[in-house]
Amino acid sequence: MESLYINHLCIACDACREVCPTSAISVQEPIYHIESNLCIMCNGYSSQPLCIEVCPVDAIIIKNY
Repeated sequence: MESLYINHLCIACDACREVCPTSAISVQEPIYHIESNLCIMCNGYSSQPLCIEVCPVDAIIIKNY
């Protein structure tokens, strides 16, 4: 199973939250957090997660569980 993870490189720029179609990204100091139960990996919206596309510091990664 894949899920998205925001790592320590996050600069809290809000770019990812603005493009998330399911509002799965929340602010948790000092970095943002992706709610795995809400995240649909942008299936039906884009060929890859939109948050990954817009992150200026490549702080969002796909983790396999």
